[in-house]
Amino acid sequence: MRSAAEAVGTQLTEWGFMAVEVPGIGGRVEAMMSSFAAACSSAEPSLSDYAYSRVPQISSGGTHGFFPYLSEVPRLANGVPDPKEFIHVSGAMIDDRPPGAAQVLRAFPEFGEAAREVFDAAFTLVSLFAEIVHGMLPVDAPPLELSRDAANLRVIRYRDVGDREVLAHEHSGIQMLGLQLPPGDQGLQYVLHDGTWVEPVIAGTDIVLCNIGRMLASASGGRFRPSTHRVHRSDTESGYERLSSVLFAYPPHGARQWKVTEDGVTVMDATWGDFIADRFAGLGGRPS
Repeated sequence: MRSAAEAVGTQLTEWGFMAVEVPGIGGRVEAMMSSFAAACSSAEPSLSDYAYSRVPQISSGGTHGFFPYLSEVPRLANGVPDPKEFIHVSGAMIDDRPPGAAQVLRAFPEFGEAAREVFDAAFTLVSLFAEIVHGMLPVDAPPLELSRDAANLRVIRYRDVGDREVLAHEHSGIQMLGLQLPPGDQGLQYVLHDGTWVEPVIAGTDIVLCNIGRMLASASGGRFRPSTHRVHRSDTESGYERLSSVLFAYPPHGARQWKVTEDGVTVMDATWGDFIADRFAGLGGRPS
């Protein structure tokens, strides 16, 4: 990663996202997604016993828990929820903070073990991407300071999609950086800086993509734009399902926001937790 920093930086400048090949990551991610699909089908124990109650869980260090089918309504979806269920596994959750947070991982041990392994690999990778991005900022810019506790791994299962073509409307993430892991199927599309939509071939590979989130776009003073992407269905057969996963990386929620300006770096009174809460309020979430 470090030796390829210049090439990766060029990808970000020209495309708006970054890509590297990581030997072996695809198989680990596939095993984790398959175990999540099995957990979704389990009646006893049931993932619904571990459903979230409030979002974001800023005080506990990371947003974690199971999000039931049809529970997320994107801004551009005209009130129609995405046909998916997903789980957030945060670093704090893996370490059982607050006590009891890791219960779902213990209840589904195959998924729990696989999620821990993928989380650790993904957080290492996104931290290396953070070094590359920081090297593209002015020399006085603070380090991105990604927090393992606050990072969360989202594992998604799209199902019962009917005749829908758009599974996730175009959007950009709240986070500082996002790491898209190899999905079970194609359909993930990005808009380049010139407005062209492209679909990188990453399903069933060892290729990971790194996104810029709105948090980093703000901190960089607009030097980086949020990576806009969407998910389209790639197969018209009935009974279509799609499994995917992404790691969202944040600074500590209690750290103060900063922004690179023409006059230097401005440190604000507001925290990055405030930034997250404001964005979730726009989605109709209830900050804790």
